[in-house]
Amino acid sequence: MSSIPSTSAIVITPSVLTNSMISGLTTDQANLATIEQQVSTGDAINAASDNPAGAASILQMQGSVTRANQYAANSADGVGWLSLGNSTVDSVLSVLQSVKSVVEGISGSSLTSDSATLTSTSAQVGSALSQLLNLANTTEAGGQPIFAGTGNATASYDANGNYLGNSTAPTRTVAPGTMVAVAATGPEVFGSGTTGLLGTGQGGSTAGVLQQIVNDLNTASSATTTAARNAAIQNVTGTDLTNLTAALSQSESAAGVLGANQQSVQNFATQATGSLTAIQGELGSVQDTNMAQALTSLQLQQAAYQSALYATSQLSADSLVKYL
Repeated sequence: MSSIPSTSAIVITPSVLTNSMISGLTTDQANLATIEQQVSTGDAINAASDNPAGAASILQMQGSVTRANQYAANSADGVGWLSLGNSTVDSVLSVLQSVKSVVEGISGSSLTSDSATLTSTSAQVGSALSQLLNLANTTEAGGQPIFAGTGNATASYDANGNYLGNSTAPTRTVAPGTMVAVAATGPEVFGSGTTGLLGTGQGGSTAGVLQQIVNDLNTASSATTTAARNAAIQNVTGTDLTNLTAALSQSESAAGVLGANQQSVQNFATQATGSLTAIQGELGSVQDTNMAQALTSLQLQQAAYQSALYATSQLSADSLVKYL
């Protein structure tokens, strides 16, 4: 005959009940404090223990925000440099095209006896050379010469057209693993040596294209024979004009590169700004407190805590619990 196993009664002593009630109230207090902190700070996660996975995501996204901010700043700075570089080279091209027009208009037959016109033209080309030297020493807002490369030169060229910079153009990192040149070096825009534009033939420099035109025009103006004058003028309209055309072409190529780089950096700037906005939105969805939801939870938690506190105090009239 089978027997029914006996069971022992579970006895809950007053101390066990009290400890259980206090534990529950402590938990309720902690939950209430957490919600109050979320409401007061506006942050859903105030400590890693609040939400370990969420806290890890926040740290990762904050790093992404920092990088996106840096890319956006680099791009904006690059656009500033390139915009200035492009406008400066446009001015260079305007000066060169004016000189070329003057040189192309020279006719040996009409000028062989007109020294005044030759002298005037020489002065005009000399003035253009001075203009180009000034443009070549253009500086950005921080005072750095934009055509001097990455060195610490305070000017790109000296007064005689000697290049003072280095051969490395400055760059900006505008995206992960992507660097774009934000300027051109002086020789890339103005050339160098006898086929360059800026040499004056003094102070250790070689006479460049414009100075050679000036020299040949001066030779023609001071020539004492028609043959010598015609030979000098033919140098101007022949070799000098050819060299000027080549120098102009080089400047135009540099302008094309700067323009393409500016467009590229502007595109990267747009991408960086878009990425930053998206990441900040995602970060906010994890980090920011949903105020409507939090305030509702706070009211419910407060009501539940007060109810639990009252109910607990009634279980034992003589317990200190009712005074919590």
